[in-house]
Amino acid sequence: MFHVERFTFQSKLSEMKEYLHNTKGLFLKQALLVFIMAMVLSGCSTARHAIEIDDYVLVNGGKKVLGKEDGLTTFIFENNPRKIPFVQFAADKYGVGSYRDVTYWTDFDGHQFKILLYDYDDLQKYFDMGQFMVTKQETDANVVGTKEHFIGLSIINNTNEDCLAENSLFKQVAIEYLKKLKDEYNNL
Repeated sequence: MFHVERFTFQSKLSEMKEYLHNTKGLFLKQALLVFIMAMVLSGCSTARHAIEIDDYVLVNGGKKVLGKEDGLTTFIFENNPRKIPFVQFAADKYGVGSYRDVTYWTDFDGHQFKILLYDYDDLQKYFDMGQFMVTKQETDANVVGTKEHFIGLSIINNTNEDCLAENSLFKQVAIEYLKKLKDEYNNL
């Protein structure tokens, strides 16, 4: 009535060897398939290279001004979150009085220029900010100003000419002015 099979360690060991022998080929096939799929999937994704801004970069396609079809060239540099917000620095320095929509007129090199400051939303609207690498990370306790990673500025003259454009006669003067302004802000 009942079938009783004798249990021995040797019999179980031989069963396990047979099972492993039969499944070894299947295991290798599965491992090979997983390896090939991993290679194909990793080969299909493209690596994104981030640009590190050492000093500044000039990027085309910013805000549009009256009389010009193309967007302005923008001077972009990395923000230092340990400093007061750049908007506050610029508004206080030039007596603008408002921390919103900061634009101001200034004179340098014998000419009058208008400086346009991009806020976070403007930078996201006009530029792909994901292409730039953030190198100045701070914990929340160390942040004095804003958590915005980048600051953008454009310069036009009284005839709405883009002073940072490649063909502008004011390009070098405008870059020197913005570099001094950036350095003054970073040395607060």
